[in-house]
Amino acid sequence: MLFHAMESARVNSVAEVMAVGDTPLDLQAGTNAGLRAVVGVLSGASSAELLQREPHTHILPSVANLPALLPSKV
Repeated sequence: MLFHAMESARVNSVAEVMAVGDTPLDLQAGTNAGLRAVVGVLSGASSAELLQREPHTHILPSVANLPALLPSKV
């Protein structure tokens, strides 16, 4: 699914992609795809305990914290 989304967005490099999800399966998919960042958010379905068991780059309390992870385009 992640590679299909990349293809649809015409993104060729996993180094340019961040996966964000609220389940262990979301984090597993991002890790398996080799994406630049794999971010778990606690404003969804899973607890911090469940998400922290999976490989990830970040665990955030809310999707509202995502902009802080994005590089500035200025």
